[in-house]
Amino acid sequence: MLTNTSATRRPVRRARRAVVGLLTAAVAAGALAAVPGPASAATSSAVRPAATSSQIKLAQRDLNGLAYDAGGVDGASGPKTKAATQSFQSDRCLGVDGVVGPQTLAGLTSMVKQVQSKAGAPANGDYGTATTIAVKHYQAARHLSADGIAGDQTMKTMGIERLVKSCHATTALRARIVKTAKSQIGVTADSHKCVPGKPYSVCTEWCAAFATWVWRQSGVDIPFIKYVPSVYDWAVAHHKWVGTSGLGTAKPGDLIIFGSAHNRYHIGVVDQVSGGTVHVVSGNTSNPTRPSQYGVYDKSYPLSGSVFYGLVRP
Repeated sequence: MLTNTSATRRPVRRARRAVVGLLTAAVAAGALAAVPGPASAATSSAVRPAATSSQIKLAQRDLNGLAYDAGGVDGASGPKTKAATQSFQSDRCLGVDGVVGPQTLAGLTSMVKQVQSKAGAPANGDYGTATTIAVKHYQAARHLSADGIAGDQTMKTMGIERLVKSCHATTALRARIVKTAKSQIGVTADSHKCVPGKPYSVCTEWCAAFATWVWRQSGVDIPFIKYVPSVYDWAVAHHKWVGTSGLGTAKPGDLIIFGSAHNRYHIGVVDQVSGGTVHVVSGNTSNPTRPSQYGVYDKSYPLSGSVFYGLVRP
């Protein structure tokens, strides 16, 4: 026989079970929704202090002096400054977001100081008039075009690495990645989301398993990863992430992540970019002619932040 106390406790226990069930579901949903962690570019940009007008002017002088063409030195981060910043960040393997932040400023200062030291100017990291004059003298003495700008040729004679090659994929590697991805077009999954006989078969959502397999098969050192948010975390940790503002720099062989900071839900391999359209080879995507069938297909999308969250560089 149940006592009154036992009878009153039972609903409480049920309520507790219901709460635990809801919390468990929320955690599982959170893993799929992919809310970024502490390393998130979205989080870091939200708390990053804005560059001051004087810092932006310094960056503009340095970018112009290093042949990145940031436009006028006005202290405003307009389209030309943003594009120049993205180019510099990409060359130096920094996060490509077009924002003049601490890392970008430090990178610019370091490179300008190297140029100044070679040209015999005060190494203060500010590509001002004195540096321009010193570089002109350096160029004239070596029969280079004496424009005072430290472009590719000038920096090459100075022995300064402009492009950090160690983190930039070669054209041959990118070609291998695309070839590997396209070799799988037409492969289909069964009703259980399994891809029989394929190393990327995980019998669940398999786009990340496919994309990372393509990279490994092509010679990129990346682990087996089954979830899109985990690919993003890996890219951030290995300085291979390019945010939404850098989508215009997409190249064949890049991995491209669909969605947003709060819902990174799909990933594929960039096949080609044509104007504002990107062609993506991805696994676990619907057949263009039979929407109920899922497999590996090459499909086109607008290269836009409304579709994609960002890129992972090989």
